[in-house]
Amino acid sequence: MSGSPSPTPATGAGPYEGIRVLDLGTQIAAPYAAVFLADQGADVVKVEGPDGDPYRSDPGFQTVNRNKRSVVADPARLLPAADVIFVDRPGQAERLRAANPTAVIVAMPPWGERGPRVHDPVTPSLLHAATGVAWNQQSYGEVPVDIVVPIAAYGTGVLGALAAATGLLVRRERGVAPTYEVSQVAGAAAIQLGEFRLDGDDQPRPGDSSLGSKGRVACYRLIEAGDGKWLFLACGTARFYRRMLDVIGRPELIDDPVLASPPWGLLADAAIARITPILDEVFATRPRHEWLRLLADADVPAQPVLTRDEFLATPTVAANDMDITVHHPELGPVAMMGVPVTVEGCPGAVAAPAPLLGQHTDEVLAEWATTSGGTSGRSGATEAASSGGSGERPLNGLRVIDLASFIAGPVVSRHLGMLGADVIKVEPPAGDPFRAIGPMFKSWNQAKRSIAIDLTTEEGRAELHRLVATADAVIENFRPGVSHRLGCDHATLRAVNPDLVFLSSPGYGLDETMAGRPAFDPLIQALGGMMAAQGGVRSTGDGAEPVFLTVPIHDVATPMIGAFGVVAGWWQRGRPVEDGGGGSQHVRTSLVQSTMVAQAAEYTRYAGRPDPQLGGFDHPGADGNTWTETDGELSWHDGGLSVPVETYGLTASRLAIDNDLVVRQDSADVGPLTVFGQLVGGAGPHPRPAPELGADGDEIRAELGAAALTEQVSSRDR
Repeated sequence: MSGSPSPTPATGAGPYEGIRVLDLGTQIAAPYAAVFLADQGADVVKVEGPDGDPYRSDPGFQTVNRNKRSVVADPARLLPAADVIFVDRPGQAERLRAANPTAVIVAMPPWGERGPRVHDPVTPSLLHAATGVAWNQQSYGEVPVDIVVPIAAYGTGVLGALAAATGLLVRRERGVAPTYEVSQVAGAAAIQLGEFRLDGDDQPRPGDSSLGSKGRVACYRLIEAGDGKWLFLACGTARFYRRMLDVIGRPELIDDPVLASPPWGLLADAAIARITPILDEVFATRPRHEWLRLLADADVPAQPVLTRDEFLATPTVAANDMDITVHHPELGPVAMMGVPVTVEGCPGAVAAPAPLLGQHTDEVLAEWATTSGGTSGRSGATEAASSGGSGERPLNGLRVIDLASFIAGPVVSRHLGMLGADVIKVEPPAGDPFRAIGPMFKSWNQAKRSIAIDLTTEEGRAELHRLVATADAVIENFRPGVSHRLGCDHATLRAVNPDLVFLSSPGYGLDETMAGRPAFDPLIQALGGMMAAQGGVRSTGDGAEPVFLTVPIHDVATPMIGAFGVVAGWWQRGRPVEDGGGGSQHVRTSLVQSTMVAQAAEYTRYAGRPDPQLGGFDHPGADGNTWTETDGELSWHDGGLSVPVETYGLTASRLAIDNDLVVRQDSADVGPLTVFGQLVGGAGPHPRPAPELGADGDEIRAELGAAALTEQVSSRDR
């Protein structure tokens, strides 16, 4: 099975050069976690049995396993040399720990290590059904819907990569090698992060919407234009809503009492019944391209629904290097997503195609089998830290300044706070606009402290700079130009703190043609082909109706990617100067780049590949992958396997409860609510509740004063 050797993937292009990763996983989740490290320079070895990973038959294998080497051998021969080990079978972490006391181990059992399904097989549709994704997808007929993209598996992979990067940092800084658990149930929780349950709410969730799969809010939904082509209108703030009314010539509706508190007040049935026919009638009077021009001129968020092929032809893809091609020895040219997150000084690369089965057995055994302890001598790992969820949080001692708003930006720091960073959320005096969302905001902003600072004033900018001087990272998701105007752009803050890791996560990345456009998750769903695929749209205007995915996949995938990038930036900051380490690190990702991360297999293309799966109206699945109802109980079936359809939400599921993924937290305005908490087993207790606006301002300002006094004393002593 060893075959002829091929060049080792170039590892000098990323921060994890010199790190050895052992990928013992199959299918998507664990191998996808490993490829994030491979893209950033790690030497990733995929260990396979004689028949190979069953996922080899899927086109997605080519993306999920690029930049790796394949070995067919007893993994015991390689375990002692690994720095990171990914495994996806339950109950294996302790055995692996005995074989390598200094490796970071990320266990990724599909159903977790506890609960009712630990040893059951899993498929993407079974996972979506059992974790509430299929039922929560809004529909016309209140039925579970088969999601045609394995979004929970992809989300698990990115969360696993974040856990591994965090473990490497802990190992280097503290000399311990942690074991973390990232199940696919945790991945399903991560992509449904805004889910909550109020005390006393013991009813199944509604699975339908009066607008069907177009959306739940009349001004934040799919709309068909007069030429039969679809667009997504995303009036996510009252300002955007008012501008939209001006564009369509109905400004008087802003005073309609039935349409009070836009946009989120328009969830009410009466509001939907009032404004939906008005919008439908107006938008039917012009072709899509005219509406998009008019809305763009008024700075109203809207984007066309495109197929994947149409999206690939846009300037956005080219500007962000989102589509690259590698040459495979059997398949020829293989096109796939580019590297979705970069640390600017060492941006990573796609240097090699996915390996042939066993292609590198001889060379890897020669390199690895004679090594013991991986690179532990350099990293200083001296002992193992076992999983348990009650130990010290791994990122304790690191401070993050969160300047972001809405969903995607704040969730980056939520995850870093979950892992122990001291996150300070800097808000304008009126607060993050998404505070109006209520309980969901509380889930997106756990593990933080809040301070209100007016960055439009010189005093406010000076106070921010004093904060940044004490920080390790800054996160922002402003539209281009705003951060410079507010004195919080990368160049300004790097001058304040030369060791800062700065994450830029704009909506459309480096595409200057879109730089000034607002970005919301469904706009990227529309552009990136996801809505078209779920609705079975084969070409624009073919008559099929696209589908708005209820899971805001870009808003939840981008933060995990961004958090991984921040931790990689901290890792690079601590590397020797001769390896590009030290000093400030600028990390870049974007909302739009995550559309390929969430469709990695679907964007993998080569001659003769089977067409990606398409959905349709309230898509029930196909070929034995579908749901049934017996005596009022819904079940999902796939390949002879079956699970109950979760209709109460994952926060109420034994899968999540038994795996300690949920926490009950008090809330001043809505009372106690149950939300997702710690998603990485072994990384500490559940995060603290989200703060009230400005609640920690006095405490933070006192800390700044104490820090300034200490610095003055130190200066006198020097």
